[in-house]
Amino acid sequence: MILAVVSSVWIYYGILVQKKTKYEDFINFSWMSGDWYMRTDEVTIHEHWDGISEHVMEGYSTTVGKDGDTLAAESLRIIKIDGQHYYIAKSSKKVQPTTFEMVVDSIRKVSFYNAKNDFPQWITYQRLDDSLYATIKNTQKSVVFSFELD
Repeated sequence: MILAVVSSVWIYYGILVQKKTKYEDFINFSWMSGDWYMRTDEVTIHEHWDGISEHVMEGYSTTVGKDGDTLAAESLRIIKIDGQHYYIAKSSKKVQPTTFEMVVDSIRKVSFYNAKNDFPQWITYQRLDDSLYATIKNTQKSVVFSFELD
């Protein structure tokens, strides 16, 4: 009997903690915050994310070649409008930003989708320990970026 009561209390506590963690880690996107780097022999990609509020996450991404030249740059933003989250990417090479709607979420994983965009149509971020994986894809192609905290 005592074991059953203790187990019930422990399960209830776990549910409360899980809901709190999900809200804090997911809605605020705090798990994405920081300076993230992916280094190869050819390029270094730096992605930075900052939580501005529970409704806004701002970031940028730069790709630098081995000679030090900037090859690509994007300003990034996740915003909440009328209860829905959107990922907005503005490349330095494009006039207009591209917007993706959040379609899948879980603790430390989020996906955004835009059917009208050629590539990518999907953008997914997932945090595992001190790694952040960003996947961009459409029906024909998928690219995974494996970032480490700096």
